[in-house]
Amino acid sequence: MQKSFNFFYAFLLVILGFGATLMAEDITLTTYYPAPYGAYDELTTTGNTYLATTSGNVGIGTTDPGTYRLKVTGTVNATAYSVGTTAGAATTTITYVKTVNFGAMTVTTGTITVTNGIVTVIN
Repeated sequence: MQKSFNFFYAFLLVILGFGATLMAEDITLTTYYPAPYGAYDELTTTGNTYLATTSGNVGIGTTDPGTYRLKVTGTVNATAYSVGTTAGAATTTITYVKTVNFGAMTVTTGTITVTNGIVTVIN
């Protein structure tokens, strides 16, 4: 009786183990990095980054860029700033009014130098 009892439990264990492997299934999970949708606390890239390349607008510091392709809310710190497609253009100096002293009746001006479409000097 003892041998048949042990054989029964061994047989049951083999059947349960084999059955568990038959019930296993494979699951494939596809992820995208970065995810195409969602909010990020921080996003760092190591190469070229393209945003809103075919349509849409980009906002930095705002959730509503409106009709602007790029809208920045806050202070921008840049070493150069380019406007339009004026590459290869000559150096241009723009004069602007810095201060007006009505009592002394004086006006102080400054200059902005643009070289090849990039602002290079602001005085």
